[in-house]
Parts: sequence; structure tokens; C-alpha cells
Amino acid sequence: MMVTCVWGAVSLTKLSSVAFKDPLQQRILALAGMAQAAYLVHQVATTSQLDEKASKTCWQSLFITAPQHISEVYGGSDCLSHLQIGLETLLSVVTQDKQAAVADITRYLIGMIHLQGKLAKKPALLDSIAKQLDHSARQVELYGIEHANVSAGLAEIYTSHLGQFRFRIQVTGNPSHLQQAAVANRVRALLLAGIRSAILWRQVGGRRWQFILNKQKFEQGIRTLLNLSHQ
Repeated sequence: MMVTCVWGAVSLTKLSSVAFKDPLQQRILALAGMAQAAYLVHQVATTSQLDEKASKTCWQSLFITAPQHISEVYGGSDCLSHLQIGLETLLSVVTQDKQAAVADITRYLIGMIHLQGKLAKKPALLDSIAKQLDHSARQVELYGIEHANVSAGLAEIYTSHLGQFRFRIQVTGNPSHLQQAAVANRVRALLLAGIRSAILWRQVGGRRWQFILNKQKFEQGIRTLLNLSHQ
């Protein structure tokens, strides 16, 4: 079953997957997409550096608007490899790892889900984001997805659309890095990718209460996918 538009205002249909038919696995993959984006926000904000493979996966997910199944959003048959950092990060969040970075990453995840909920009530805003992403897709064709012009364009989409809400995701890191335009653009582009995965998570049946009621199942599911990613 295919979804015609990820960002559009139409009612979204649940995705099916050849490799990941289990609804819990589908939700974990979408959450891993969010967690990977959140991890990378922390990484670039504190070091100004980014994991190339992981960040490319996040940015490419913004342009997969009609996936046949959920794995296509994150690299197809190699999606577990592409989402390894996200899966590892998600496991740290679910098991409440005491590292300081996990606290920031968890806060970013909560913020992404909150903004996704705000966006869901603004279909015109979602349509506008979709149109702007079409323009960014043309930039990708010209420059490549990792080009500064592309991240600047994605950052502008985030600022002009998500900036309309009072709620802001407060990013903490090294001030000298965050003051750099290139770093700030990457942060906003990654937050946009995280919100895109939050939309996907809702699309496959994700709900906040599941974290509380099904925490053990989530942890087991994450560990299973991590084991598969190492095979």
C-alpha cells in the first residue's frame, strides 16, 4: 500500500512493508529516524562535525514522498545499516541511559513529536512545506544533498514554517559552533528531518502512550533490529 504524499494535507494511509510487516518494527524504524536526527543535532551543535552516512540518510528521507514500504524512506534494503546510529540512540533513550547527551537528545525527540502535533493541525502549512521541498529537490539535483545551499534551503523551510509556532526546540551545544551559519543550517535541516520521521511514526500508528505501556516491547524490538543490523 503506497502513501501518496508524506507532507500533504490528505488523510495518511498506514504503510506496509515487505521486510517489516510487524507494526512495532515499523514504529521503531520511524522512531530511529527521529533519534538519528536528534543525535546528529547534538553532534553538530557540540563538535561542528557530522557523521556523513547518518546525516545523508536523514536528509534523503525528506525527499521520499511516495514510499512503497517504510524501509524505502531510510535506504531500502540497507535501512538497518543506515539507521544504526538511530537505533543505538533510541535504545539509550528507552533504557534511560544517564549520559548527559541522552537527556538533550530525549528533549529534542519530545520537541519533534510536539511540533509534529502542531503541524498536523495546519494542513495548509504541510502543503507549503511539500512545495518548498520540491524546490529543494531541484537543488539536490544540481549540487548534491550535502551541499551548503541545500542545507541552507532546508533550514529556511524549518524557520519559515516551524517558526510560526510559539514552541521552540532549544538546542544546546558549543556557542562558538552554533553561531556559525553552516552549523545553524545543519541543525535546522536535521530538526526538519526529525519532524518528517515523527510524521511517519504517527502514520504507522505511533502514539505517546505506547512509550509508557509498551516500554519493554520497544526495548526488545530495538535490540532485535540492532542484532539484525550487525549480521
